Amino acid sequence: MPLSGPPLDTPIDLRNLLGRGLGSKPDEVALVSAEGGRTWRELDLASDRLAGNMIELGVRKGDRVASLMPNRNALVIHYLACLKAGFVATPLNYRYMPPEIDHALEVSEATVLLAHAERDQDLAASKLALRLPLGVIGYGAGDGRSPGFEELVQRAPRRQDIRAPSLADPAIIFFTSGSTGKPKGVTHTFETLGWMFASVVRSFEMTPQDVLMSGASISHIGGYLFSLMALAAGHRVDLRRRRAAAAAAPGPSDGALDVAGRADHSGARPCRQP
Repeated sequence: MPLSGPPLDTPIDLRNLLGRGLGSKPDEVALVSAEGGRTWRELDLASDRLAGNMIELGVRKGDRVASLMPNRNALVIHYLACLKAGFVATPLNYRYMPPEIDHALEVSEATVLLAHAERDQDLAASKLALRLPLGVIGYGAGDGRSPGFEELVQRAPRRQDIRAPSLADPAIIFFTSGSTGKPKGVTHTFETLGWMFASVVRSFEMTPQDVLMSGASISHIGGYLFSLMALAAGHRVDLRRRRAAAAAAPGPSDGALDVAGRADHSGARPCRQP
């Protein structure tokens, strides 16, 4: 068995991550979760609007934008907006409790937090979450709070002043598990992350008919890498999971529905080994 594959020519340009799907099948479904599906065109528009509206809120290129979210279409849209505008995505483990939330926010120096409303009590108990410079963007609250994620992806920004980041700019901060101490933040640039995406796309040899179903939290590097890699390669991603397998979280999760039986597995096949 070979220990290495063919050399990679270039990293994947994450600033145009949806380019392949937009160019070949813009109105086909690109992303599915318990909350429904989004086409390539819809993902592109929603992430453009989110990026533009976050800039109007005061978020700037290089700002750390934390998220405390379970697997949702919304979280993928958030990641895409960060990649387009050069915000440094800082995903937090959805199991984090207030002391762990505070540690991650302090270490990353986050300026704003996207958080699911079911974590409101934990954010209220946090020392830092409600004191961030640009506050908290709520998701799933249904109480008209502002700023709300739903509003930011539906409303066209007054001006679309999005400047593409450079490959050397930081793209994301992942936190380690904390098994040997407090979790540490690990930063990837657009270039280092792009090489990782290119390597996985080449290794898995995905075909246009393939669908990737994420079995892990996309707030972790594994789930993030494989799910966004599939989008970069122009393939559909399915985030639907059974309740028993969903990431544990305090309180019910509105998206952890038993919908796996309705997923289309007609094209399922074992992953090829690199």
